[in-house]
Amino acid sequence: MRVEGTKMKDIDHVATSEEAGFHADRPLNRALLAMGSDRIRPFFATLEKLKTDIEGRARTADPFMMRKLNALARRIGNFESSVTLVGQVKAGKTALANVMSGNVGLLPSDVNPWTTVVTSLHVNAPNASPKTRASFKFFDDSEWDSMVRGGGRLGELAGRAGADEDLEKLRRQIEEMRNNARQRLSGKFEALLGKTHKYGYVDQELMERYVCLGDPDELELDPASQQGRFSDLIKSADVWLDAPEIGGALLIRDTPGVNDTFMVREQITIRALRGSKVCVVVLSAHEALNTTDLALARLISNYEQRQVILFVNRIDELQRPSEQVPEILESIRATLKRYKALKDVSVVFGSAHWAEMALSGEYASLDEEAEAAADDWASQPAFSREKDRDSRFWMMSGIPELMRQINDRIVEDSGKRHLDSILVAMQNIANEISLRNALGASAQTNRTLTKVNFPVLRREMDAIGKESKERLETTLENLRDSELMPALEKVKQDYVERARTALLEHLRSKSNDDTWRFNSSGLRLVLRTSYDRFAANVRAEAEEVYADVAHRLGSVYSDMLGIRVDGFEVVPPLVPKVPPPVGLGKTIAIDLSGNWWSRWWQRRRGLKTQAEEYGKLIDEEINTIIVDLKDTQVSDVFAEITEVLEQFLTEQTQTILDLVRSISASGPKAGAKTDDGQDFIAMYRDALDLMEKTATQSPA
Repeated sequence: MRVEGTKMKDIDHVATSEEAGFHADRPLNRALLAMGSDRIRPFFATLEKLKTDIEGRARTADPFMMRKLNALARRIGNFESSVTLVGQVKAGKTALANVMSGNVGLLPSDVNPWTTVVTSLHVNAPNASPKTRASFKFFDDSEWDSMVRGGGRLGELAGRAGADEDLEKLRRQIEEMRNNARQRLSGKFEALLGKTHKYGYVDQELMERYVCLGDPDELELDPASQQGRFSDLIKSADVWLDAPEIGGALLIRDTPGVNDTFMVREQITIRALRGSKVCVVVLSAHEALNTTDLALARLISNYEQRQVILFVNRIDELQRPSEQVPEILESIRATLKRYKALKDVSVVFGSAHWAEMALSGEYASLDEEAEAAADDWASQPAFSREKDRDSRFWMMSGIPELMRQINDRIVEDSGKRHLDSILVAMQNIANEISLRNALGASAQTNRTLTKVNFPVLRREMDAIGKESKERLETTLENLRDSELMPALEKVKQDYVERARTALLEHLRSKSNDDTWRFNSSGLRLVLRTSYDRFAANVRAEAEEVYADVAHRLGSVYSDMLGIRVDGFEVVPPLVPKVPPPVGLGKTIAIDLSGNWWSRWWQRRRGLKTQAEEYGKLIDEEINTIIVDLKDTQVSDVFAEITEVLEQFLTEQTQTILDLVRSISASGPKAGAKTDDGQDFIAMYRDALDLMEKTATQSPA
């Protein structure tokens, strides 16, 4: 595949393109992407209708209202929900990401096994720049040093546990990686750290250069080969694609496999999951939920069940999928019984390879055995009614069902919250319109407004903002420091004491047995319970602060401006959803097994010494979870809640000041009337009714 576009001329600066367009080869059958979009398409059509109607209102509004309506229109159109693909290396995540975005082979599946890159596919992004179609971000100095000097998360653990041999082995492996990177990049190595490379095009060759594993044989024959040239240093890759057939904007995050030497990828996966609305766990039909997948299950068990989907890939490689798939499903259900949050999780079976065939129309790779497997799966009633081969293989691939389930979750969760927040904004604008109409009927109130002391009003608004933000900050910090942290510390102390006692009892009875383990599932359950209680209190307290601010702002109209209109109120914003604590599932020492613990036991002598050092180790390990929860998870939650309040204060302050300015400049004459506020809300209701009607009429 060859694409015309800008080339990198010098790798130590950012390269951009103004003239290069995106001309990636289009698969023959992208119309197939519409299957599974029956619910998301009406949702985005509703957003578009609202956006268009409000832009129409803005064109006839006064300058003050025009600015507000245009800002709301941008907010409506700025919706992009995200789905994160996680799983093992070689489970087929990248192939799945390709076909979900309507591409075959754009993202290379042969990624660098050392890489920690998260590749984000922004499909139909609302604010995509036409000048940038691919962007690659390099690790900065501190991030690189943290990995190469500390050995990543496993290096941190090995150092804490005194596993000098393990740590030295890790350092040798990392040094080899570093030397290979230096050799490929020559003197440009340090200059690349912290940089971002941008391109006005994207193709397979470009992606291979940044995230693909370089072929050692090819590099030996051709030292100038570009394949995998930058892959060791890439932190993240972003690609912007157009695929209107899927029905709306979607961000697909392809994460690295979680089974890496340093557990660095696990940390990257946790960060990607924190910002995602839907999580798709990609499993291989050959080894669904093996030991590594169980570690992944530990991570996603902290998600809400409805937001997790298991996709069992590569069923095309099964001999008789119609018989084997039910057996695999039964095995998955049995394995997930230990995770209460996942016992009823949705499972979809399919094949990204079949989806590639359907999109490209190429079936040459189907040998006799593969075709027999495909025919076996196609014999089911759900597929047999598809007469067209491409449509049949696309349905068999599971992609339409996967996309349908993803889209359902988007509409029901993040999409609904987006619409609810829009309703709040429209209610406040409608109330403002009604207020202006009332002012138009009251010459006396207009005369009062023209006499308002503007500096005093401004100081009052600033005071409300300052006091409410301080109250919110104090409230949230008290919940964290006086409720959450003591609760988590108590959970840790109780667990460590029980583990130490249990170990002593075990050593006294079976001192020669080095296979003892203490279950960590109970620990995480109690930690999660403490976090959920904290999250509920955070939401309740934030709602109270938001409501109080709205009430105080409403009092400004009546007390300072002398405006009293029946039914008028300032509607408080919605409190952001507190995300699940995915970091609770991170791997810690007590989750490890096999040789690691055997060596740990062998390095220690004496019952008391073993028990005390074990207690100290798991105390420090659990503390990494607690610190991460406080410094990252909770900090991000507080920042989002504060941002919503600040945005609300800015909007409402601007509304009040604009109202006074407009009246002072050329106040509405008695009897004058602007738009109908209730009609403004009716516009929202009509859009939702249309969405519901369209969704009902869509084919199942």
